[in-house]
Amino acid sequence: MPVHLLKLAVGIESIDHLYVRQKERIAERYAAGEGHLLRILTRNTPRRAEELIAEGGSIFWVIKGRVLVRQNITSVEQATGQDGAPRCAIYMDPNLVRVRSLRFRPFQGWRYLEDSNAPGDLPSGVEDEVEPPREMADELRKLGLI
Repeated sequence: MPVHLLKLAVGIESIDHLYVRQKERIAERYAAGEGHLLRILTRNTPRRAEELIAEGGSIFWVIKGRVLVRQNITSVEQATGQDGAPRCAIYMDPNLVRVRSLRFRPFQGWRYLEDSNAPGDLPSGVEDEVEPPREMADELRKLGLI
């Protein structure tokens, strides 16, 4: 059973904004002669990196307090940051897969997400799940329906 990473998309307003920002990062790396692969750099290497790769793990992105999208992790490698410090490069498939919306509180770094707790992919052709208005959601919570 795969294990996944859960990561905040800091400063990102929407799935489209994440897509545009990642395309910009790919273009910046390509212009610098570093290839055209999508990656994020982190200070620490995930202890469960082998599981992430071997079992088909993904990064689930938290955007504005909700898990909305995921990307498959293709590799985890040692790298060097712009400041010369050692870093971990997590390479991802650039394809964004929309998932069922799930609320998540802010945190630092990343969290592991077991496959059994990961939100499922949205059916093909479904753009987004629509939340009910706040008042209706409050009433449904009082009734124990959500």
